[in-house]
Amino acid sequence: MESEETKGNAKAKAEADASSNVDLSKIPLEEPDDGIFATYANVVNMNWTLHDVRLRFAELIQVPDEDRPTWENQHGILLERAAVTMPWHQAKVLRDILDGVIKNYEEINGELKKIKLPARPPA
Repeated sequence: MESEETKGNAKAKAEADASSNVDLSKIPLEEPDDGIFATYANVVNMNWTLHDVRLRFAELIQVPDEDRPTWENQHGILLERAAVTMPWHQAKVLRDILDGVIKNYEEINGELKKIKLPARPPA
């Protein structure tokens, strides 16, 4: 059975942990002298472990066939551009941020719908 002192210590520890949270909006944001990495992706995939989520960003592009490299002889490839690994709790924060910004976007511009690729025009 837990003593009142043990319960009090647990409550004090929980309160101390809560008060030690850092307000990231008050911490200065600095960019390295050599800049930051920026890329483009139109495809995202993910892997995960017990501890982390890994987001993998790629670009779907058309490249010419090796044996017949012409505009007419191309095929699609996924060119992996970057991967970001984060703990689960940060992935949840990212989900919430994206959910909010997408809702705001759709309120202004209408619902985002699944896009379809048009057929190639006749030659």
